[in-house]
Amino acid sequence: MSGSLSYKRRDLPYLIPARTSTVRTETTRPGFPPGVQVLANTPAKKVPGTQVTGSEGHPWPPRNGGGLEDIGGNFSTSKVHLTGGSAQYRKLRRVIVTPDPPLYSTSQTYVYEGPILPFDPNSGSLPFNPWPGSVASSESSLNQAGAEAIAQCKPTNSVADAATFLGELYKDKLPSLFGSTLWRAKSDLTRNAGDEYLNYQFGWQPLVRDIRSFAEAVARAKTVLEQYERDAGRVVRRQFHFPVQDEVHDRGFVLQSAPYGPPNNNFFQDPNFTQYRVRRIDRVYKRRWFSGAFTYYLPTGYDSRKKLDKYSLFAEEILGLKLTPEVLWNLAPWSWAADWFSNIGDVISNVSDWAGGGLVLRYGYIMEHTIASSTFTHENPNLYGGGQVEPLVYVEETKLRQRANPFGFGISWDGLSPFQLSILSALGITRR
Repeated sequence: MSGSLSYKRRDLPYLIPARTSTVRTETTRPGFPPGVQVLANTPAKKVPGTQVTGSEGHPWPPRNGGGLEDIGGNFSTSKVHLTGGSAQYRKLRRVIVTPDPPLYSTSQTYVYEGPILPFDPNSGSLPFNPWPGSVASSESSLNQAGAEAIAQCKPTNSVADAATFLGELYKDKLPSLFGSTLWRAKSDLTRNAGDEYLNYQFGWQPLVRDIRSFAEAVARAKTVLEQYERDAGRVVRRQFHFPVQDEVHDRGFVLQSAPYGPPNNNFFQDPNFTQYRVRRIDRVYKRRWFSGAFTYYLPTGYDSRKKLDKYSLFAEEILGLKLTPEVLWNLAPWSWAADWFSNIGDVISNVSDWAGGGLVLRYGYIMEHTIASSTFTHENPNLYGGGQVEPLVYVEETKLRQRANPFGFGISWDGLSPFQLSILSALGITRR
């Protein structure tokens, strides 16, 4: 993971409780007092685990009020540890009576206190690696996921919407540019003609519809551009959650042996251990999500749209009038439609430029939480005294947080263009 992270390490020991096993012998024959023999007394053992955390040293506790300043950064923590029966302390008891008739019999009481595990976690001779291995994503994989999340959840970009709308409007209404050069001539020819003659000879009603349609498009363009300018600088927060991956794989039986704990065969119903088998089940859990705040910027003094205001006034005037040949003749200037087309081309060019670079992240993060575990259970332990074998769970857990550049994931500040840097400077976003 990129970034200047400082790493700290701590131990996560797994404690195997002490083991104690004794036998008490009692004989009914006179002169044979009870005796107690300690068969095994094993101290507690630790299986080492670790946690490594990398951080840039972010402020803590986090801010209140949801400000826009990006105070976070890259972060990672990984834990490799063992869970399961470390807190369990079991007790087994078995009495064996040996008759010696006719005078006496001997009874031996075997007692075991301590853990009962599928195998010894400290053993260095297992025929397999019990650790599952980390499933954390690489930096490039996180960048790819972050880019996908941005594409999925970025707010409807009014920058791009405005450029698309204006481009389509320009293309659809371009034929009206050439038709508008005939509007005045047609109105001159029809000022003194009757209604029937107008509709028949000159198609007056289609001409009126064409002019009104063009005026409505001009007015609509003004509305879109005004909204585009009002939304500049506003912040929209978004989150995106990927589907959670949670898979379980049964690896079957991986070991045949007696459970770890009881020190001798007196506690096992199957002294040959043919029924004692260890099953392994692996699990992979992965959760990813994105959180960010989007905005876009318009340059100071942005006024391309203002050049169109006077043409919008002409359009609004037309929409408010009942068009007759006389009214149409008196409207001026007659070149306004052509002038509007000339200026709207510049506006489309400007908006398109900003659509490609104006949308930025005030902050953006892709985060991931993964857990890989291998669980070992003992099948049919068949222990005297009803002892239960505790499962052993080997866990590798990772949490990652990767920070986005204002222009996306996997983009370095050194790779930004002067145009992009000027946007960030105008928004007050600086490199940290």
